[in-house]
Amino acid sequence: MSGFLAVTLLLAAPLLLAAAGELLLERAGSIQIGLEGTMLIGAFTAFAAARSGVGPHSALLAAAFAGLLAGAAFAVFAVAGRADPILVGTAWNLVAAGGTAFSYRLLAGATGSVLEVRTLPPLAFGLPAAVLAAFFVPVVVDVFLARTRPGLALVAAGENPLALAATGGSVVAVRTAASVAAGALGALGGALLVLTVSPTFVEGVTAGRGFLALALVVFARWKPLRLVPGALLVAGATALQYRLQAGGSRIPYAVFLALPGLLALFALAAARGRGGSPKALGTPAP
Repeated sequence: MSGFLAVTLLLAAPLLLAAAGELLLERAGSIQIGLEGTMLIGAFTAFAAARSGVGPHSALLAAAFAGLLAGAAFAVFAVAGRADPILVGTAWNLVAAGGTAFSYRLLAGATGSVLEVRTLPPLAFGLPAAVLAAFFVPVVVDVFLARTRPGLALVAAGENPLALAATGGSVVAVRTAASVAAGALGALGGALLVLTVSPTFVEGVTAGRGFLALALVVFARWKPLRLVPGALLVAGATALQYRLQAGGSRIPYAVFLALPGLLALFALAAARGRGGSPKALGTPAP
């Protein structure tokens, strides 16, 4: 596998996991703009666990558990507590950014030295199993939403929560479960950044990927399978950015940094008007 393609797949996997989790939550009728914070928590948890001496697979599980807790915390305030999810998500981003930066300095000491961890071993095509598995997650989510009773209940919670409540279903329970799943997937996405892309943690290591994942959900028109081409597009732009920088291009550095975001904006503009969001997205549970 060529180096460019391998880097593209490595960079697409975290976006796919985070976006798939967010899509589940939004299809259930809630929204977590604190996805960037959840990815940060996952990245730092994986890093801290790996630094403690556990293997990279155990560090990945630790990150998933941290994401479960983050999703549960969001559900307590934004789902069960009916607080504004935008405010809750914004607060979570701030808490996660400050908390992970402070915690890293506790580990690294006053010097702020770079600390590295063991990465996930390659399985096939030079890629770890977790990266390859990430590309099957949208397929699993699509089957879950379309072919299973819990998936249909989740869709009902986002489209017509009053009808779900009238049949005896609990909108709060469905959205809470979706929030927990979204937290785990988002944290796993952040963990892959540390355990595959770069074997260390730095402040703001996610570099806006949580917001890109939010944009991917809109680009995909809330259809799981459409997340794959969107993630590959953004990841390919990032990989191209790395290659052009390494080649000593005279184009200003800021242009390279903006390239993935610009492509995401163009993709969103192209996708505008091709479908609607869940009808009850952002509305409190009855």
